[in-house]
Amino acid sequence: MAGAPLELPSSPGQEALWWVQHRSARKDMYNLTWRLRPAAPLDGAVLCRAWALVVERHEALRTALVPRDGAIAQRVHATVPADVQEVRWHRAPAGGPEPLLAHLAAQLHAEPFDLASAPLARLTLAEAGGVQELQVTVHHAILDGWALHLVLADLDRAITGLTTAAREGTDPAAVTAGRIFPDPPVTSRAFTEHARRPAPPAGLDHWRTRLRHARAVALHPDTPGHAGTGADGAVLRHRLSEAAATAAAEVARRIGSTLFAVQIAAVRCVLAAGGARGRTALGVVVANRMTARDQEAVGYLAHNVLFADTVEESDTLDTVAARARDALWESLPHQGVGHHTVFDALPADDAARLGAMPPVLLTHHGLIGSGLRLGGHPARLLPSPSSSARCQLVIGLLEEAGGTVVEIEYAAGRLTEATVRDFLADLEDLLRRAARPDTAVRSLPVRSRAVTGPAAVEAAGQAAVAAPGAGERARAAGADAALLEIWSTLLGRPVRPGDDFFQLGGHSLQVLSLVGTVEERTGRQLEVTEWLDHPTPARMAELLGIGTPPAPVPAPADLRRPAPAPGPDTPRRTGVAVLREGTPGGRHLHLLHGAGTGRLAYRELAAALPADWRVTVQEDDGDPAPTTVDALADRYARDLAAAAGGPLPDVLGGWSMGGLLAHAVAVRLERAARTCPPLLLLDPPAPDAVHAARPADFVSFTDAVLAGAGERAGALRPDLLTPGAPPEREARLVTALLRAAGEDARADALAARAALHRRHTAAMAGHLPAGPVAAPALLVTAEGSEEEVRQWAGRFTAAPRVVRLPADHHGLLRGAAATEIARLTTGVLTAVAG
Repeated sequence: MAGAPLELPSSPGQEALWWVQHRSARKDMYNLTWRLRPAAPLDGAVLCRAWALVVERHEALRTALVPRDGAIAQRVHATVPADVQEVRWHRAPAGGPEPLLAHLAAQLHAEPFDLASAPLARLTLAEAGGVQELQVTVHHAILDGWALHLVLADLDRAITGLTTAAREGTDPAAVTAGRIFPDPPVTSRAFTEHARRPAPPAGLDHWRTRLRHARAVALHPDTPGHAGTGADGAVLRHRLSEAAATAAAEVARRIGSTLFAVQIAAVRCVLAAGGARGRTALGVVVANRMTARDQEAVGYLAHNVLFADTVEESDTLDTVAARARDALWESLPHQGVGHHTVFDALPADDAARLGAMPPVLLTHHGLIGSGLRLGGHPARLLPSPSSSARCQLVIGLLEEAGGTVVEIEYAAGRLTEATVRDFLADLEDLLRRAARPDTAVRSLPVRSRAVTGPAAVEAAGQAAVAAPGAGERARAAGADAALLEIWSTLLGRPVRPGDDFFQLGGHSLQVLSLVGTVEERTGRQLEVTEWLDHPTPARMAELLGIGTPPAPVPAPADLRRPAPAPGPDTPRRTGVAVLREGTPGGRHLHLLHGAGTGRLAYRELAAALPADWRVTVQEDDGDPAPTTVDALADRYARDLAAAAGGPLPDVLGGWSMGGLLAHAVAVRLERAARTCPPLLLLDPPAPDAVHAARPADFVSFTDAVLAGAGERAGALRPDLLTPGAPPEREARLVTALLRAAGEDARADALAARAALHRRHTAAMAGHLPAGPVAAPALLVTAEGSEEEVRQWAGRFTAAPRVVRLPADHHGLLRGAAATEIARLTTGVLTAVAG
């Protein structure tokens, strides 16, 4: 039996990442994903066992982060799930395997972690057309890049050891971690303990002195918008030309420095030539791995520091690089004091000039990510799939066998790809031109434009910033004076309803004090996690219900009378959508939703009907109470009967599950002595098949979505998909498939649809349609057998008219089939009238 989790203090860096995660709208900005292309195929079962042994070995992979007594604690579990998701396509899609695998990596990378639930790591083994890829995603709060490299080296050892054991006749399941890893692991506990000590005065003095009067520096933004942590991002990779790489190495040789010092200097010089004047500060990620034991530690040890310098008119790359070299050496005793700690100790004017997060951040990966092996064979690291930005520019420098690679993660909402490519071209040109030691760098021509100071970065695109919308003004009005006073007293400054808590200088420990005071004064409980997404007084007032009157509940709509479109805050209690208005006095078709679908499934059918026809669709409004077909039908029948006392629709129908619901609603209308309109049943499931069905799994949802998206998407159905993934990951997989097929898709919308699909299939399981119904009916079938038709005939007083169309189940609502159904629908009324 597993023991109770062990709780340990977190490092200041981990605590900072926890707060960033909870206050940002994008929850994936500190996900770290490596896409590995193995030279030899991996066996899924062996990989799964190997990963379980690695997770057992390293406590970081069994760690969650939880609030505890005003701080953030590490909760280390004795055991956690260590599953590996597998997805495989035997044949490559029409566009080749690369786009599909890239879309898949991007979607799985963007899946946020719940920091309170371990493991904060996941593996997916994907294969398309014989091209295999291992996608590894971890949260940065448990592993930095150095540690992830160590973990993957252990994964290689485990795969190799298990393969050898199997070859020798040993069951891999019987192989223990001790056999694979005789050496004990090195944890990050010693680093965390050291990092939690008060910052030494000498370290704070070092950084305060060197950052005095410095300003943050950034590229001039192309567009207004958010450029900080959690903004939308993109990644560019560029390999330095041989000439530029040779020039950088020559400068390093001349001044006796590392290549990284030269690279820092080159970035600074490009920005200076682009207009950054005075003393400017660049962020640098430091590894904090000074000793051999530090270099074996698996955990999160890295953090950011800032280096400031002034590029003078006469400076060459050599002189700027020499100062960078000296600054790096002088800082070594003080690099353990990260900028998150230094920022709180800076004078207010320096803090305002620098900001809490540097807009430009450099990180030297060196050989991290290179030379990797899986199962004893080389594994190539592919470009990052990140789509969020930690700051305006994160410049990663990797040393590979073919030379230096520059990987830039940038804020796509503020910088265009062309601007970032210009910056890379300027870096190339400067290195080549500055190979001569007498070249003054500030006079070199560059395309890049630079600005300094957080305020200047924001002001650069301010003219196009839109005014706050009505919703924000309404929320702002809800923040009353008492709430603003609590904020002002805590922060020691005036506060407006739309002010961001952290931009006003608030920090993590003050959050607990603020929330405690507000809850005590108001007598209401605040949902802190939701508030942290928008940490303003206005949002706090909204969540607490201060000054917000309850919204009125509308009466049921008259289904035959066009109704005004509901506002964004108006509840739709009936779930009825108007797909087409029609004309006064025209016919009315009312359709019921299929499993996991709504109005969009019927759009081609509605378009094919005569212009005077009104078309409405009963959608599931998400009320959790109806959990069976009978319960849903009870509700929908009441909605029809209560439609402002108006007449019933001219035709009642539905596709798939919608046909089942239409029949069940007809039963209830006739029991209530109402004359039921003619029924249009479009390929409904056979009554006996529904009764014997079981709730559907994710594979059936995937099949339904892909089939519904058309032939090209349907061809992307995976040949292998291991079950058990969380619903959000399932939705992201389907999103990747649809995007690879050229379809627009959003993971959040698909996650909601998947939940609806599960709800509906569970509602159908075990249902047995009642009957008989006296209303006339048209049964249109695409895939139904004679037996299924016979079963439906038994649910009517008079046998329905049966029409077979040459289409599959999903194709029935598209193209020529939809046009024919529209013709048949008008014929239903003609037949009744006759």
